[in-house]
Amino acid sequence: MGTLLDLVQQHYRNNEAGDLDAIDGLFDADVETVIPGGTLKGIEEFRGLGEAFRTAMSDMRHEIVRSFETGDTVVVEGVFSGRHTGPMVTPLGAIPPSGNAVSFPYADFLQVRDGKCVSHRIYWDNAGLMAQLG
Repeated sequence: MGTLLDLVQQHYRNNEAGDLDAIDGLFDADVETVIPGGTLKGIEEFRGLGEAFRTAMSDMRHEIVRSFETGDTVVVEGVFSGRHTGPMVTPLGAIPPSGNAVSFPYADFLQVRDGKCVSHRIYWDNAGLMAQLG
């Protein structure tokens, strides 16, 4: 990978293609991921997050609005979009598919060591997402 942004772009392409196995090549086995709902420990919990979004919105897209790199960290401001065609699994239970189109801004902070992401923080408006899901 040439830049840290290359890693992020590949991760987004993998998600959009449904290639969750490719996570292993980009994220450390012990990656810590912080999301609005809490902290995920390790690659398997992170993969579960990807599976939840992929199942709920198989046509998901990530649009990078802007990005910044400094040292071992890349920050991405983006917009996530998709159509809610499958159940969205949450800690409180599954949300049945509504067919609604969803779109929400997010900020992604990734710290990379030895070519793999070791710390991942994703911020989005969860209440806004839930309102769009119906």
